[in-house]
Amino acid sequence: MRKRYLKTDLVFDLINAFKSIKSSNESALFLQDILTASEIRNLSVRLRIAKLLLKNEKQRDISQSLRVSIATVTKVSSWLNQKGEGFKQIISRLPVKYEEPTNISHGAIEFHLPEVLAKSIQYGIAKSQDKKANQLIEVVKEKA
Repeated sequence: MRKRYLKTDLVFDLINAFKSIKSSNESALFLQDILTASEIRNLSVRLRIAKLLLKNEKQRDISQSLRVSIATVTKVSSWLNQKGEGFKQIISRLPVKYEEPTNISHGAIEFHLPEVLAKSIQYGIAKSQDKKANQLIEVVKEKA
């Protein structure tokens, strides 16, 4: 009886630790402290696999693009089909990951000011998103 209580108590704390996170910075700090680099990579890959499967990407294409075995993709697909509500809910809430803009027009700025402003904002957002992820990656590397 004591073992079961202890396991339930441990899982209760873990669930509520995630629930208490209030920002992406807190999330990154918690992940860097609680997970190893390989655990972060594995969880990140599983999440991306689920995201791509929900976009109806082919399993073989996912396997090749992420450089994982088809068995890993199949396993995540199976989880999605059996009880994938957690994946589906979280993936539906993920923010858009912005890429740094390319092909910025050259010439007099007054002719393409809206484009320059939009791409400048996109650049800033992309850099901010990458900064958080890169900081987490660097800290976890040091942990090893």
